Amino acid sequence: MLVRALFAAFVLLALLGDARIFLFVMNRVVFGSHRQEKSPWHWLMWTVPPVLLALTALFWPLNQWLDRLFSVPAIERLTPERVAELAWTLTLAKIGVGWLLIAAAVGSSWILDRIRANYLPEPPPVGIRSVAPGARGGAFHNQVYDLEVTHHEVIVDDLPQAFDGYRIAFLTDTHVASFVRPAFYRDVVARVQSFDPDVVLFGGDFVTWHRHIPLVRERLLDGLSARDGIFAVLGNHDYWAGLRELPGVRFLTNERVFLRRGGDVLPLAGIDEVYRGTPDVARAFAGIDDGAPCLAISHHPDIVDLVRRRIDLLLCGHTHGGQIRLPFFGAVVVPSQHEAEYAAGFHRVGPVLMYVSRGIGAIPPLRILCRPEVATFTLRRGSRRE
Repeated sequence: MLVRALFAAFVLLALLGDARIFLFVMNRVVFGSHRQEKSPWHWLMWTVPPVLLALTALFWPLNQWLDRLFSVPAIERLTPERVAELAWTLTLAKIGVGWLLIAAAVGSSWILDRIRANYLPEPPPVGIRSVAPGARGGAFHNQVYDLEVTHHEVIVDDLPQAFDGYRIAFLTDTHVASFVRPAFYRDVVARVQSFDPDVVLFGGDFVTWHRHIPLVRERLLDGLSARDGIFAVLGNHDYWAGLRELPGVRFLTNERVFLRRGGDVLPLAGIDEVYRGTPDVARAFAGIDDGAPCLAISHHPDIVDLVRRRIDLLLCGHTHGGQIRLPFFGAVVVPSQHEAEYAAGFHRVGPVLMYVSRGIGAIPPLRILCRPEVATFTLRRGSRRE
C-alpha cells in the first residue's frame, strides 16, 4: 500500500513537471520573440500536451505487465511467450521510466522554487519605498475592473535638487476596446489626475485591434494631462494594429528628451520594443552621460538584457503581471524569456532599477489575483542605503 502511495505521488510530480515544461514552451517559444502577430509556433499549444502525457503514460505497460506476471504461477512466468512480451514491454518501460524521472525532477524543482519564492523571498531592491496594497477580492473573483493605484518612492543619490519630489504616473497595456466599460477609463484618468503628475508615461499596447485606435483619444486621453507632458513607447500590439501616433502624446522610439526644472535637467529615454521593433539602446541614450541620473521606458522587460548602463528607473509592461495568478504557483503564463521572474514589480538588474507594471487592460478580459494597475512614482534625492 505504501509503495503504491509513493508511486502515485511520483506520478503526480511527473504530471506537474509536464505542466511546467508546457509552460516553458508557451512562454519562451509560442508567446516569445516572434515578430508576427500569429506565432509561427502556435501549433505547439496543441501538440506538446498530448506528447508529454503520452511519454508520462509509458510507465503503464510495465505496471500492467508486472501485475499479470505476478498473478500467474511461477512455472509459467518464463515461457517463450512471456519472454517475448517482456522484450517490447521493457523497451517502452525504459522510455517511460526515464521520462517519468525527468518530469518528476522538473515538478519537484518547480515546487521547491515556489516554496522559496513564497516563504523565503528576496529582499526588495535598496532605494525604494512602496505603500503596501490592500487585499481585495477572492481567488476566483474577476478583478478586471478592480483598479489599483500603487505608490512608490525611488531614491536617487545624485538626483538634481529641482527634481526632488518629481511625480511620475505610468500606464501600460491599456488595450482600449469597445467592450470595456467606458467608466473604467474615466476612473483611470481620474486616479491619474488626482495624483497630480509632473509627467505621464505610457508603456505601449494602447490597443489590440486597429478598429479601436479612435477610442484611445475618446476614452483614455480625454482629460489626461501632466505639467511636462505625456510620453510613450510602442508595444507589440501597437505595431500589429498599425498605431504609430496619438494626439498630445510624444512617442520616444529610440530617442530621448530632457525634462527641465529651472536649470536642472533629467533625461528620459524611450527604447523601442525588443522583439517587434528595432531597439537601439545607444541611440536612445545619445548625449546622456553613462553615469548621469536618468529615466527610461520600454514595452517589454526583456529589454533589460540589452542595457549595460545606469538607469535609475526603467518602466516596462507587456506581462500583465501574469493576468491569471494561481495560489502558491503565482503567475504561470508570462510571455518572456525570463518567464515569471520579471512578471511584475521592482527588479535590480546590474545598474538598472526596473519596474514592471501589471498594466490596465486584459486580453481576454479576465484577471485573477492580479488587479489592473496605475503605477505612480515620486523621485527623492537622498542616500539609497537609508
